[in-house]
Amino acid sequence: MERRVTSPRIRRSLAVCFLVLGTGCADSIVRILAPENEPQIVNTAEKFQFIATDLRNVNDRVSTVWANSAPKAKLIHDSFIHHGYGVLVITDGAGVTVDSTLLELNLEAETRVGVPGNWTLTLILAGARGRVNFTLTPEP
Repeated sequence: MERRVTSPRIRRSLAVCFLVLGTGCADSIVRILAPENEPQIVNTAEKFQFIATDLRNVNDRVSTVWANSAPKAKLIHDSFIHHGYGVLVITDGAGVTVDSTLLELNLEAETRVGVPGNWTLTLILAGARGRVNFTLTPEP
């Protein structure tokens, strides 16, 4: 014999549970970097800067090329990712990785020495919430 849940109290409890579960999942929408994040790129011989704001569960991989005339670069991080993570991978003109680091707040670093030329910058975001802001400048 099949039993049914007929108690109004149990039905209300189940409804509240489903409502809470549904609300919890509503913020788990996977997003890519979009215009709402106001991405800004400055790509000149003097510097490369990338800024994106209001990241909300962003999962994306973005690559761009920066012409670096020097053998290394100074890297200034001013990112704030309070959930998830962001990684910046930098390869030199020969395709060798000269830096791979998590995006941080208030961090200055230098890449390893590499081959001048077209450097590839790959930004990887996974479940990222917050903002991304980093700057590269040529270092002789």
